Amino acid sequence: MLIAYTANGAPGQMGLPDTYVEDLRPEDLAELVASDYWRHHPSETPTLVTLVHLEEVDGRNLGQFEVRRDWRPVYTATALSTPALQD
Repeated sequence: MLIAYTANGAPGQMGLPDTYVEDLRPEDLAELVASDYWRHHPSETPTLVTLVHLEEVDGRNLGQFEVRRDWRPVYTATALSTPALQD
């Protein structure tokens, strides 16, 4: 599955197996995305807080998350907004 996101306003994509994504909470996915983003930007110093927007995950917008870098390279996400789920 291809995850479309922005991290601190910069667009990115990350591929993960469908079965893996199905078992993750949105906060867990935001943490993985933040980690992926910083791995792909080695010349930049990771910020204490990364604003992650999970724009498209399996056709759904999962919202924005504040991902804190508590211990390098551990990231912790907190949901800032989540759109209402539509059935």
